[in-house]
Amino acid sequence: MDFFPDPPSPFDDEEHEDPPQPVWSNAPDDVVPGVVPLELVLGRTESAVVLLTGVRAFPTGLAMTLGVRLRGRARGHDLNAEVFDGPYAHGMGPDWQAGRLKWGFELADGRRATNVDPPVWDEQPNQDHQGADDPLWQPDRPVLNGGGGGGGRRSVDRDYWLWPLPPAGQLKLVCQWMDRGIETTVHELQAQPFLDAATRAQPVWPTP
Repeated sequence: MDFFPDPPSPFDDEEHEDPPQPVWSNAPDDVVPGVVPLELVLGRTESAVVLLTGVRAFPTGLAMTLGVRLRGRARGHDLNAEVFDGPYAHGMGPDWQAGRLKWGFELADGRRATNVDPPVWDEQPNQDHQGADDPLWQPDRPVLNGGGGGGGRRSVDRDYWLWPLPPAGQLKLVCQWMDRGIETTVHELQAQPFLDAATRAQPVWPTP
């Protein structure tokens, strides 16, 4: 007699090609980047430091790591939630918006990209495409996208992606964290070292 049920039908294990990722959304995973040895303190007080390190240059943009460190009383502050934008133990009202960690870039042509910009997915389609679901669609402005990372109560690192590659000229880095006493701080760099590094990027699988 058949006591046990028939085995389930085999799953379809045929490999499917992943859809291409928009170039503005994150760093390409099939390119070895050129590296710029940047070790920059964006802002610092007696109890908080914001760092930017490990810039990786691609033909389409810059990848980098933002580091945040605290010492002294944490005051119930969830640093991991702060850097990764939630969830929060407090409301996200005007006071929080004013005091939160903010940072970003101003390119030589005056365009800006920050971690508090509205999501590009909320913007209207352009270039005759159908919005952010269309892989050919691109935002009309630079984008600073947060990625993976992690940490704890006093130390958090998070990867970021700046698209597109900045033009030649001055590149400003701006940081503010009023809740931790970091006033608006501006660092002026030159984009050329990043552009030079981008020319050293190479595909992981060269074309035969």
